[in-house]
Amino acid sequence: MKRPLLLISVVAALALCASAQTYIDFHQMPLTNTPAPMPDNYPAVSGLAWDNFYYVTPGSWKEAGLGFWVDPASHHNTVAFIGGPYCNVPAACFGSIKLQRPGGDRPSFPTFTPVSISVAAGWLPNNVIVTAYDNSKFVGSLVWSLTTKPQTFAFPATWRVTQLVFTPEFIPTNPVYPRAGSMVVYSLVLTEP
Repeated sequence: MKRPLLLISVVAALALCASAQTYIDFHQMPLTNTPAPMPDNYPAVSGLAWDNFYYVTPGSWKEAGLGFWVDPASHHNTVAFIGGPYCNVPAACFGSIKLQRPGGDRPSFPTFTPVSISVAAGWLPNNVIVTAYDNSKFVGSLVWSLTTKPQTFAFPATWRVTQLVFTPEFIPTNPVYPRAGSMVVYSLVLTEP
C-alpha cells in the first residue's frame, strides 16, 4: 500500500516541477534590422537581466553570419547574441543572464534552475565557457563547442543559480571578426522558485 502512494507522490511532484518551467524565446521582441541591446525584464515580469546581450532579426540583418539561423517558415525569427563585431575587447566579451535583486531588505538574489539552452556560433565555430554563480559563489562551469548549426545543451540538474555568464573564446585566426567568438541564443528553458 505504501509503494503505490509513494509512486503517486513522486509522479505528482515531477508534474509540478515540469509545469514550473519557463520557455524563453525572442518572438515577442520587435523586428529589427540592426542589433539593439537586449532589455532587462524580458520576458515581461521575469526579472531577468541580460547584460551585454543584443537582439536582432537575422532575416533583416545583412551582416548576420551562418549561425543566425533563419527558420524557413518564418523569415523573421528574432534571436539574442553576444560577441562577433560587438566584442572588440577580450576582457569585455561575455554575456550574463541573472535574476535581478528583489525589492526590500533581502540581501541575496533569488535563484533559478537553468534546464537547457539552444545556441549556435554566429559566424565561425568556437567554444563558449559557461560559468554559474549563486550570489557570487562559484557553482560550476562548462565548455561547449559551438558550430553555426543550432544545438541544444542541458545544464547540470543540480545547478541553482543567480547568474549564468557566457564567455565566447577568442579566435586569433578568425578572418571575419578577428579574435571575436560569438554565441547566438534561440531559446532558454529555466525553472524559477
